[in-house]
Amino acid sequence: MRALRGVWLPYTVFIDPQLGRVGLTETEARAQGRNIRVARLPMAMVLRAIDVGETRGFMKAIVEKETDQILGAVILGIEGGEIMSMLQLAMMGHLPYTALRDGMFSHPTLAESLNTLFMVMES
Repeated sequence: MRALRGVWLPYTVFIDPQLGRVGLTETEARAQGRNIRVARLPMAMVLRAIDVGETRGFMKAIVEKETDQILGAVILGIEGGEIMSMLQLAMMGHLPYTALRDGMFSHPTLAESLNTLFMVMES
């Protein structure tokens, strides 16, 4: 995925369920020799997705170990492009993933799934 003037270009594919993606993939990050951590969460663990009965898909984010910066994300699921946009904003603002992990989001919303996503991050 290319960056334009330092900003990662996002995209959303309006399929069912929706696909949103921004930044580096896990494969790209590893190919660049980056030291990364990966957060994965099935949509079946997202409270809002359960509430509306739409649990197909997953969330995945790539984080640089040394800086805690989010390098990329893919969301395949209900409103995947909207959730991806929240991650893109965090990337644009150079927020560490911990800001989203520890943030207080309204319940039950898809936004609060970011807490859970980053709580289950691999070591």
